[in-house]
Amino acid sequence: MPQGEKSMAERVQFDFMLQNVNLLYLGLKVLILLDQTYVSRFWTQFEAWLSMQKPSASGLTPAQDEDGVPRRFHIVPIHSANDKLAESLEDTWAVRTPEQATKVLENKDVTVTNKSDKDKQLPKLLEMHKEVQEAFKTAPPSGAQGSVVYDATSSLD
Repeated sequence: MPQGEKSMAERVQFDFMLQNVNLLYLGLKVLILLDQTYVSRFWTQFEAWLSMQKPSASGLTPAQDEDGVPRRFHIVPIHSANDKLAESLEDTWAVRTPEQATKVLENKDVTVTNKSDKDKQLPKLLEMHKEVQEAFKTAPPSGAQGSVVYDATSSLD
């Protein structure tokens, strides 16, 4: 994502990416390079929480190992960080509900360069939770066949 001074085109691209970047942390494997400052910053904590969630019929819920779902995040302490800080990060975020995560992230001691990032992202966190719930309500039952069938021979006429 472009940083610093941006052209008009870069600003449009940046705004679009900012609206959707959290989906990466919710769906992909995440490598967390943990240093001492990580646990005080908004974006890093938000991304850590997302990487520890999974979509379910209940919305965004903790992705625990006992579900048979492998963890999507891997924490590597760097600089003066250590395994205890890594454990603390996981303990802090792995089991928080969307509402609990929002309350922690909105605190003043969670720093952010641009306050409007918090203003935009925190409501979106709760919206994503509800959107996931709705998506599960409207999804076909597991194993159900869709009604759309592609007939490859029809294009041969």
